[in-house]
Amino acid sequence: MKKLLQSLFVLLFIAFSAIAQDRTITGTVTSQDDKLPIPGVSVRVKGVQSGTVTDSNGKYSLSVPSGSNTLEYSFIGYTTKSVVISNTTTINVALTTDAKTLTDVVVVGYGQQSKALTTQSTTTVNSSSFKNMPIQTPQQALQGQAAGVNMVNSSGVLGAEAQITVRGGSSIGAGGRPLYVIDGVPLNSSGGDYSQAQGGSSSLNPLLNISANDIESMTVLKDASAVAIYGSRGSNGVILITTKKGASGKTRITAEYQNGFSSPTATEEMMNADQFRKFRTDYLRANNGTIPTYPSASYDWIDAVVRTGKLNNANLSAAGGDERTQFYIGGSYSDESSYTLGNQLQRLSGRLNLTHKLSDKINFGLNYNLSRVDMDRIGSENNTYAPLTAAYLQLPYITPYGPDGQFQNTGFVANVVAIAATGINKNYSDRSTGNAFAELKIIDGLKLKTDWGIDNYGIDEKYRELDLLTPGGYAYRSNYTDRKWVTSNTLNYNKTFGKHTVGGLLGYSFETSTLTQIFVEGSGFASDDLPNVGSASTPITASENIYDWALESQFARLNYDFDKKYLLEGSFRRDGSSRFGPNKKYGNFYAVSAGWLISNEKFFNKDNKYVQSLKLTTSYGTAGNDNIGYYQSVGTFASGANYLGAAGLTPDVVPNPNLSWEETAQLDIGVSARLFNAIDLQVNYYNKNTTALLVNVPFPYTTGFASSSQNVGELRNRGFEFSVNSDNIKGRDFTWRTSFNIAFNKNKVLSLPKNLDEDGRDFLQGSPVQRAITGYSKNSFYLIRYNGINPQTGNAEWLKKDGTPTTTPTAADRVIAGKGDPDFQGGITNTFTYKNFDLTAFFNFTYGNDVYLDGLTFTDNFGTGSYNKSVKLLDYWTQPGQNAFAPALNSPTRTTYSQASTAQLRDGSYLRLKNLTFGYNLPKEFLQRTKIFSSVRLYFLAQNIWTIKNKEFRGDPEISANGASNLVVGQSFFALPQAKSYTFGVNIGL
Repeated sequence: MKKLLQSLFVLLFIAFSAIAQDRTITGTVTSQDDKLPIPGVSVRVKGVQSGTVTDSNGKYSLSVPSGSNTLEYSFIGYTTKSVVISNTTTINVALTTDAKTLTDVVVVGYGQQSKALTTQSTTTVNSSSFKNMPIQTPQQALQGQAAGVNMVNSSGVLGAEAQITVRGGSSIGAGGRPLYVIDGVPLNSSGGDYSQAQGGSSSLNPLLNISANDIESMTVLKDASAVAIYGSRGSNGVILITTKKGASGKTRITAEYQNGFSSPTATEEMMNADQFRKFRTDYLRANNGTIPTYPSASYDWIDAVVRTGKLNNANLSAAGGDERTQFYIGGSYSDESSYTLGNQLQRLSGRLNLTHKLSDKINFGLNYNLSRVDMDRIGSENNTYAPLTAAYLQLPYITPYGPDGQFQNTGFVANVVAIAATGINKNYSDRSTGNAFAELKIIDGLKLKTDWGIDNYGIDEKYRELDLLTPGGYAYRSNYTDRKWVTSNTLNYNKTFGKHTVGGLLGYSFETSTLTQIFVEGSGFASDDLPNVGSASTPITASENIYDWALESQFARLNYDFDKKYLLEGSFRRDGSSRFGPNKKYGNFYAVSAGWLISNEKFFNKDNKYVQSLKLTTSYGTAGNDNIGYYQSVGTFASGANYLGAAGLTPDVVPNPNLSWEETAQLDIGVSARLFNAIDLQVNYYNKNTTALLVNVPFPYTTGFASSSQNVGELRNRGFEFSVNSDNIKGRDFTWRTSFNIAFNKNKVLSLPKNLDEDGRDFLQGSPVQRAITGYSKNSFYLIRYNGINPQTGNAEWLKKDGTPTTTPTAADRVIAGKGDPDFQGGITNTFTYKNFDLTAFFNFTYGNDVYLDGLTFTDNFGTGSYNKSVKLLDYWTQPGQNAFAPALNSPTRTTYSQASTAQLRDGSYLRLKNLTFGYNLPKEFLQRTKIFSSVRLYFLAQNIWTIKNKEFRGDPEISANGASNLVVGQSFFALPQAKSYTFGVNIGL
C-alpha cells in the first residue's frame, strides 16, 4: 500500500510539473480595420523557437514553455505586436495595418536605407502600381510613374525596345540605356548587341524575358549620391529591380488569369482602288501623260494585315516559410498576338527565391529565374516587308492572289499576306538570371556578404522565304549567346552610439561576359519544302564573332547621422574596364551628400496642421558611361577580305590608348515634406554635365578610316522634378488617393568635335533630318520650313532661311525647326475605393516634343504611281482662293511637294488615358465561409483608350521608332501605333 501511494505521488508530481512547465494558449487574430480574421499570422514565443500560424479562420493554438511570458504576432503588411502572457489561456489579438511596410525603407545600391534618413534622390514604383496589368516588359511599369524618367514605347511591335532616359539623355555616341540590376545582379542590357534582322527599327528589348509578375518593386536611382556607387555605368541612371520574397507564416498561393483583345490606336486612311485610279488618271491628264489601263480589281491591304489582337496571361505563385526559411516560387505564361498580321509572342517563365537562416550568424539564399520566349517576328517598319508599311504603300488594285487563286509576287512592295502564310520568321530566346549569396554576422552591426550571379542569354532567329518571293528561295539563321558571371563581396557596418549612427560599406566586385554571334545565310533551294538554311545550294554568308569584356571594381560608402537630424553620406568607386585604352583603364567616381531633417528639430512643432515633416538634401558627384561596344581602343583588323585571290585582313579600328569613360557630374538639391497630414511632396532641382563624350570623330577619307572613337564634347541636362502623393479622402467606405509627378528637362549640347554647318556651328548627324548642334538640343530637327499651299497660285511654298517664301528651297534653307525631347512629361493616377469596389485612372502626358513622320514622304508623294497615297491628296488645289491640302495637279511643285520639311514634322505633345481599371473584391465574410479563398478580385482593364493630341498629328504620338538611340529620337517610318486593349481578369488568393 505504501508503495502504491508513493507511485501515485510520483505520477501526480510529474503531471503537476508538466502543467507548470507547459500550457496551451489559444485565440483568434483579427484585423483592427475590418474586424475580420487573418489567416497565416505567425505566432511565436519570444526568446524561443516554438511557434505556429493561424488557420483560415484566424485561430491558433500554441504550447508555451514554463518561464516564457511574451507572445509575438507578425504578418506582412501589419505591425508586429507583442502581448504579455497573463494567467489566462485565451489571448485574442487585433493587428493594425503597417502603412510603412513598403515605404519606411528604400532600396539603394548594395543595400537599403531608411526613407526618412536617406540623402539620395530615388523613386520607387511598387508592384501595387502595376498589379493586374498585362505588362509585356518591366520598363512599361515606369511610364508616367517616376518623376524624371521619360519612357516612350518605340512602336507597337511585340518585343521592341522602348526609349527610356533618366533626367535626360546623357550621351551621344555611347549607350544611353540605364543600368538594370535585378536582386543585385547587373544585367547585360545592351539591346543593340541582341538586334537581329527582324522586328521594329529599334533593338530587341533586353528585358523581354523578365516577368513583371515576379517584381516587388523598381527603384530608380537618379542623383550622383545614388548612382556613384555603380561608377562607370551610372551616368544614365540605375534601375534596381527587387523580386518578390517569401515571409514567415502560412503559405500564400496566388493565381491570376487575364484574357483580352486589342486593336491599333490609329491608322492612316489610304485611297481605295477607285480613288487611286481616278486620282492617277486626273494627275496624268493634267500633265499630258499617258494614261494606262488600270486593273479593275480592288483589295483592302490594311484590312488584310490588321486583325483583332488577343491576349492570354496566367500567373501562379506561392510564398511562405517559417522563422528560419522563407520562399517564393512563381510561374507565368503569356500568349499574345498583335493586331498586326504575323506578330505573336509566347513567354514561359519561372522563378524561385529562397532564404534560410542557418544560425543566428549565418544566412544564405538563392534567387533564380528561367524563361523562354517564342516570337513570330515581322519585317522592320522601315522596309516594304513590314506588314503595315506594305499595306500602306501597296497599290490598291493589286491583290495577294493571282488569277489561279494562288499567292503571287507583288514586286518591290512585298506580298506580306503571302509572307505571313508561307514563310518562317521565328525568334527564340532563353534566359537564366540569378544569384546565390551567403551572409555572416561577424559582430554586432558588422556583416560580411558574398554574392555570385549569372546572366545567360541566348537568342536564336530563323528566317525562310519561298521561291515565290525570291527566285530559288532564301534563308538565314542567327544565333547569339551572351554568358555573364559576376561576384561581389561586401562588408556592411551599422551601429548607433547614443545620438550618433554610423554606417559603412566596403566592397569588391568582378564581372565578365562573352558574346558570341553566329550568322549563316544562303539561297537556291531545290524545294520550298526544305526549311533549313543548310539546304541552300548557294551559301552567301557564314560569320562568327566573339566579343568579351571584364570589369573590376572597388567601392565604399560611409553614412553618418546625428540625432536623426543632420545627415552625411560619401561614396567612392574605382572601376577598371577592358573596354578602354591602357592609359585610361581605371576611373574614379565619387559622391558626397548631406541632409537636414528640419522636422526633428526641437523648434519644429510636428503637431501643427500644415507641415508634419520637412527635409532638405543636396548632393554632388560623378558617374561614368563605358558602353561603347568592344575593342574601340585597340587597333583591330577585319577578316574576310580577298587580297589577289588569297585570304587577307584589313585595318578596321584606329588605336586610341587614351580612350576613356564619359563622365557625368551632377548637382542635386531636394526638398521633401509631409503636408496637412495628407500630402507627401518631393521637389528636386538637378544640373548634369557630361564631359569627354564618347563620339565617332570623322576622319579624312585619305586616312583609310571613316572615323574613330574619341573623348570629345560636352552635354548638359538641367531641370526640376515634382512628385505629389495625396490622400484626398479617407472615409470608412470611400477613399480617394492621387499620385502626380511632372519633370522639366532642358538638354543642351555645349561642345562637339569640329564639324561646322552652314552657320558655323559644330554638329553630329543622327539622321538626314535630325542632328546634335552646339548650343541646342542633341535631338534637334534640321529642316526646310513648309509654308503651305498658296491659295492664289496652287503652288506649295517653303521658307528660305531668311523667312521669305519660295517654291524652290535648297538644303541651305534648313533651320532648327524643333526637337525630339519634351519640355516636360509625367503622369497622374487617381484611385477610388468604395467598399469592395475600386477604380483607378492613370494618365501620362508629354509636352513640347516634335515627331517626324518620315512615312508621309511616301503617302503624300504626288510624283510616283508606284505606291498608294493618302486620301488627303484628294484635297488638291483647283481654283484661286481655295485653301487646299495639296498643290494643283500640274503645279511645278508637285514633284517636290513631299520632300523632307516641316510638312512631316508634328507636335508630339499628348495626354493619354493609359490605364483605366475597375475591380471588385469579393467580401471577406463570404470568403471566410468557403475556408478556401483568402481573396478574390475580378477586374476589367482598358489601355490607351483615349488620347488628346494635336489635331494635325497623323497616327499615334507615342512613338520613337529607333528605340534607345541617343541621336535619333521622335522619328517614325510607318512605326506601328500602340495597341488599344481591353482585358478581363481574375486574381485569387488561397
